[in-house]
Amino acid sequence: MKLPDELFRQELLPYLTVDDIIKLDNICLNHKYRYQLLDKIRGVILRGDKNKYIRASLFKWLKMRRIYLNIMMIVVSDFNFFPSIIEIDNENQFRYTQDFILRGAIKDDMAIFIISHSPSLLSIDILKMDDTARSPVPEITDNALHSIADHCTGLQALSLSCCSEITDTGLIFISKHCCTLKLLYAYKCPQITDACITSISNHCTGLQSLNLERCTQITDASIISISTHCTGLLSLNLAYNYQITDASIRSISTHCTALQSLNLERCTQITDASIISIATHCTGLQSLDLVFCLQITDASIISISNHCTGLKSLNL
Repeated sequence: MKLPDELFRQELLPYLTVDDIIKLDNICLNHKYRYQLLDKIRGVILRGDKNKYIRASLFKWLKMRRIYLNIMMIVVSDFNFFPSIIEIDNENQFRYTQDFILRGAIKDDMAIFIISHSPSLLSIDILKMDDTARSPVPEITDNALHSIADHCTGLQALSLSCCSEITDTGLIFISKHCCTLKLLYAYKCPQITDACITSISNHCTGLQSLNLERCTQITDASIISISTHCTGLLSLNLAYNYQITDASIRSISTHCTALQSLNLERCTQITDASIISIATHCTGLQSLDLVFCLQITDASIISISNHCTGLKSLNL
């Protein structure tokens, strides 16, 4: 406690987790240094944990001590969880959050509330609760994406998993307002089509990672557009997209030569022609998934082995 505040904040606190601070707080509960500790941690911004969710009770604890997190994960298993956050008035707890992770029974009002109070957000990751839930599960809609576009113009990463109510409208709005987007993960978002992905390619030309697994309405048209506009693409996942053909992959191989990861699982129309083109042009490839690409033969594997000598993962 005798360390100068500046040294304490810069050299010690960045290495502590929320749990560490709680333990330190509890240890000093009846200690003579108690008030000195509270002064030193007031206004501190901690890193947070992407793998550990924040309980409602912790919001109150953080607020009382004016401690903030730049990584925050909320898991909503109880549909009535959100009103409890509002009641304890924790909107200021999001002011320094840069990475926000939301899991479970998600409603628009919850996402919009948090987003509108998070001016520093760079990354948003939303996963809806499993479809096997017995009762109807709330879902975010394009309204939440409109809020993201309005408040998070510096957004770099957007991940949407099993968000079946999301449509082209929301993602087109994102593309026009969040032009610094580098990562788009849209897993099992069945309503999105070529329209929004083409808009992403036109406005977010710095895109480096694109995951469209199980977005089954996607065709060659938007992937070719991605390849010609987002030439710095490093990772592409088109698994379970049955309309994708060699035209997409050959265009990717020609324009996105820095590609490092490609997943074409169950893209049944893919042939040796596109894989040989990838092997020839994308020699820095590190990961390739061709499970159930039934038209692939030894010719592709030989070409990959000859050209992609840094390959670390090959799934056949």
